[in-house]
Amino acid sequence: MTSNRTSFLLSVVAPLAFIVIILTADAIEGPKTAYVGILATVPMLAAVFGTVWSTAFISVITVLAGWSFGHFESDGNVQAQSVRLIIISIVGVIAVYAVRIRIARERALVEALKEGALAVQMRKLSETDQLTELLNRRGLLANIENHSEHERTLAIIDLDNLKQVNDEHGHLVGDHYLTAISGRIAGAISKTDLVGRWGGDEFLVVLETTSDTAVQVLERLRNVVTRAEITTDSVRIPASFSAGAATWGVGESIDEVLRRADAALYSAKSQGRNTVIFA
Repeated sequence: MTSNRTSFLLSVVAPLAFIVIILTADAIEGPKTAYVGILATVPMLAAVFGTVWSTAFISVITVLAGWSFGHFESDGNVQAQSVRLIIISIVGVIAVYAVRIRIARERALVEALKEGALAVQMRKLSETDQLTELLNRRGLLANIENHSEHERTLAIIDLDNLKQVNDEHGHLVGDHYLTAISGRIAGAISKTDLVGRWGGDEFLVVLETTSDTAVQVLERLRNVVTRAEITTDSVRIPASFSAGAATWGVGESIDEVLRRADAALYSAKSQGRNTVIFA
């Protein structure tokens, strides 16, 4: 409230007041005071772009210019010349004060922008899986719209042999295996669909399509993942996954569709893995 009032006084009241004073002086004394109005704009112009010190310097120079002009061109009216210099001096002081307010506001704006950017970055970090750089569980839940005007498909993908890879080759190879498959999954789905790491060796995929098309999409996705082995410097590992999918009906809660997709995943793994089962 105080800031708005100060801004109003500096930007509206003060200029109007000086216009009245300058025009009144012109009316009384004639055109010899016109230079006062011109010089008075100089500190204000400096205040728009300059620093406190540069504006103060310009203000002093402006007063000296007014004094010089009045000294050599004056009509001898000492009182009138004093009034002119006082007007220019007051404008200079206001200009310096205006600069301080402008700089403070600019700094506050910069800090607010930094805080906003930091908040966005922190949120992104909190919603991103560090290993795969996909959305994590929190990010998935934050980005999934619980209410949709059309049916969708939710699928849980489980890597068939990640535990075996970790046990036989170590977690570094296991991490490479995990990130390689996650890259294949992310690269094979549409930009309108959603994919993320649900936890451990599980991924969650939300397809903006119904069951008939979703079956084809998931089978194509499985083929993309399994068509080539995952290679490292020392080993070549076959890639495969099992998936359980369920139609996400309009108005249906995510908990319910997750329960059905998880049951379908259990069936897929029970039937020999490397397959997709639709609930």
